[in-house]
Amino acid sequence: MSFSIRVIQPSNFLSLAAINLFNADVKSIIESDATIVLVDLSSITAISSASFIAVVKALQLVRASNRQLFLCSMNEQIRILFELTGLDQVFKTFANFDDFDQYIRTHGSFSEAPRQTKHLAQRDTLKLAS
Repeated sequence: MSFSIRVIQPSNFLSLAAINLFNADVKSIIESDATIVLVDLSSITAISSASFIAVVKALQLVRASNRQLFLCSMNEQIRILFELTGLDQVFKTFANFDDFDQYIRTHGSFSEAPRQTKHLAQRDTLKLAS
């Protein structure tokens, strides 16, 4: 049995429209066959309290559907926010996509998911416009 990885890469996380698009994409992924959701924050320079809450709610939704959510490529400001709130202990985060990929290839994922991964060429990416 294998599992699939879906990547959400928001380009803006400050507007209500961008947050709603993120929420819709998380729900779409939950309805798909994807078992792992990676939120790539490489394009995000700032995060509002509403977008921060959206990420936390996404984790709750993903976990409730027996899937996993990972974060990668946080800038320093966002990383510090996660550390100050203690959420760096709740979310599994990676410095960049390559670190995430290496983790998946080495460890599979957490014990709930099967250990066989698909190659990177088979992953789907959802890019969120502003």
